[in-house]
Amino acid sequence: MRTSHPGNWRTFLACIPLLLAGATLAPLPAAAQPAADPEAQLITLDAESTRVVTILEILAERSGLNIVTAPGVEGRSISLHLRDTPFLEALNLVVRAAGLGYERVGNSILVADPTHLRQQTGLATQVYHLEYADAAEVTEALQMVSQDIRSFVSGNRVVVRAPQSVLDEIRDVVEILDQPPPQVMFEARLVEVQTSNLEELGIDWERITKWTSIITEGDPGESGLKELPDDMPFLKLDEFDDYFRQQNAIELVIDFLITEGRAKVLANSKITTVTNQPAKIFIGQVVPVVVTSLQSGQSGGTFQTVQLQEIEVGISLELTPRVSDDGHVTSLVSPSVSNIVGFVGPDSDLPQTAERSATSLIRVKDGETFYLGGLLSEESRQTVKKVPILGDIPLLKYLFRHYRNEIVTTDLVIEVTPTIIRTEG
Repeated sequence: MRTSHPGNWRTFLACIPLLLAGATLAPLPAAAQPAADPEAQLITLDAESTRVVTILEILAERSGLNIVTAPGVEGRSISLHLRDTPFLEALNLVVRAAGLGYERVGNSILVADPTHLRQQTGLATQVYHLEYADAAEVTEALQMVSQDIRSFVSGNRVVVRAPQSVLDEIRDVVEILDQPPPQVMFEARLVEVQTSNLEELGIDWERITKWTSIITEGDPGESGLKELPDDMPFLKLDEFDDYFRQQNAIELVIDFLITEGRAKVLANSKITTVTNQPAKIFIGQVVPVVVTSLQSGQSGGTFQTVQLQEIEVGISLELTPRVSDDGHVTSLVSPSVSNIVGFVGPDSDLPQTAERSATSLIRVKDGETFYLGGLLSEESRQTVKKVPILGDIPLLKYLFRHYRNEIVTTDLVIEVTPTIIRTEG
């Protein structure tokens, strides 16, 4: 005895309206089964003046999803011709052609008039615990998905009240946003170089700061006379097979000037921060300033207020990194140098400061060093040379002393090496 499966009869009955309307449905393979991922399904379908409900039944059969239609969908018909179209794209085309909308809730899809879908029914409340992202920033980002959302900064939580379909969408967005941010360690060395009279040491400072590195094709071997010194070795480039890069000339010059006492290391620090968050290095002093002011009281009189403010004077370096997927680090570098040049005010007790600052955006490979300079300053100095003992005799000491006035120029050189901190697992 031959038996028939009830599911086959339902499929046959669902196709009768298509056949009567002149539509043809591409035959399914004998072993075709609903895929675990509906988006992987490719739909081929031809229909002429066919009811939308019938087409949605076929899409549900192919995808394995539940499709629920509202009462207003029953009387609508469309024509379409699809060839190897992804399921979600086919569903979107069918629904839009009929002037409808749809909403996905888990493994079910609701098709209805767009005005009905905008009505928030079946509201639920969900609390999302954030491990890495900031609750206030996530709340701001989710405003485009739902307006009924609140953040609790103390517990770093986000609370949302919305339909289940919206909650599912918010969950996916939160999973993407709540990721551990990359960390970057900056190795920063701040060196103050006295650039005056460097010609005595055979160094042209203006030229050496422009001469960074030399790239050759093929191994150059040792350098000869009147060429680059052979203590600057050539290093093989990682990206190319037959190209070599010479060590930075400015790096060797700075180390030499430090040895000769013509340069001074102000800071040699390591500081770590996360991407898009600034890290700051400050070398100097905090100067307290007392500010007095007169204010009017409610009774018409005046009273004096005293406030204590603080001014940072010295060298400041602020670094803000951003890590890209290709292993490069883009850093916003903001160095500044300030010093007190005088005092102003009625009692000459308010410090007047002068500041030199710069801002630069630099992109380098992970572990690659870059340099910044050009924060020049000039200072007048008087040098006294005297003959021992004779130069200290009253009245006669001026005969055994030599005074020299000179202007000393200094350049602040900043050497920074950003390194991406990679965690295991």
